[in-house]
Amino acid sequence: MGHTKVSYDYSLILLQHEGGSKRIVEPAVILHDVGWSVLEPEVISAAFGVLAEGEEAERLNRIHETEGAAIAKQILRSFDYELGLVEQISAIISRHDSGENAHSLEEGLVKDADKLWRFSRTGYWEETERQHLKPATLFEFLELRCREWFFSPTALRLAEEELVRRRDEITALRSGEDGDTQH
Repeated sequence: MGHTKVSYDYSLILLQHEGGSKRIVEPAVILHDVGWSVLEPEVISAAFGVLAEGEEAERLNRIHETEGAAIAKQILRSFDYELGLVEQISAIISRHDSGENAHSLEEGLVKDADKLWRFSRTGYWEETERQHLKPATLFEFLELRCREWFFSPTALRLAEEELVRRRDEITALRSGEDGDTQH
């Protein structure tokens, strides 16, 4: 299960608990990362992750957001989606990673659903592999940012619950490694 599917599933939970418009949140989550398609795969890894910092990471991230907003507009317009909603959705996509604030409930839910990917079992372990991180390194990164990242109480609760699960998985992994070294 990939990033978009996991984020989408989280968005449904967030909508159920926090409210908001499905007609905005669902397409925004589904289309939020289409902008990565304009970048070469080898440069994408420089744009996000625990080790991604600096002007180049910010520049690439902004490209994916602005291009993603433009692509999303084209897609939604091709389906005759309501113009006012298209504008709201593209605005959310245009700042879903870079904006520190949420300008609407729906924007906060999209940002939360996107970030929750990292905390999910699938996302967590895929990110450790993709970023070549030790599980404990990613855990510490997420634990430090957990309280400041989320806009909704539901997202924070879900992230904290997932961190408990990841801690248990890391502990089990370490126990297995200790058992292997004793043989």
